[in-house]
Amino acid sequence: MDNMKTAIRIVKEGTIVAELKTELASLKKKNDDLEGRMRRCNVRIAGIPEETGWSSIVAVSKLLKEVLSLEKDTLIDRSHRSLTPKKPNGKPRVIIAKLHYYQDCVEVLREQGPLRYKGEAIAIFPDYTASVARAWAAFNDVRNLLRGKRDVRYGIMFPARFQISYKVDSKEFLDPEKAMAYVKSMIQNEETAK
Repeated sequence: MDNMKTAIRIVKEGTIVAELKTELASLKKKNDDLEGRMRRCNVRIAGIPEETGWSSIVAVSKLLKEVLSLEKDTLIDRSHRSLTPKKPNGKPRVIIAKLHYYQDCVEVLREQGPLRYKGEAIAIFPDYTASVARAWAAFNDVRNLLRGKRDVRYGIMFPARFQISYKVDSKEFLDPEKAMAYVKSMIQNEETAK
């Protein structure tokens, strides 16, 4: 009789654990979505020297106007250096700026090409969550392999879908290993055969 009660209790607890795992996965997904939405007006600016006042709201607004040749000042709610410790090699930490208007953020991120500020190369990019950044970084090997290939267009779409267009064929991948297998089987094999 005790064995039967123990078995029933184990089955019930297993069911509860399975339900909790499902709920945890749902909450993680919801948390990532909320964090991503919270950061949608944020930009990261890399390459600005770490000098006093260079990450202030006024300085960042002037920097964006000058570097991107904007007609008006960009309204910034707050800005600061990333919270990582200073690097011993002297490489400056990125500036994270929260722009007030989403449309300003889109305009700032639309600018392509090499950007320079006071003779130094800088980069401006979106402030994605850590999970999205990891997912994008997982495709780095595939991107490096495709760089410079003829008839190939590729890109990453939010949150982490890698799209490859080769000649008239277009494929989307969620898994970097499947994307790599496609590149090696279709694109590299065809180039090797030429």
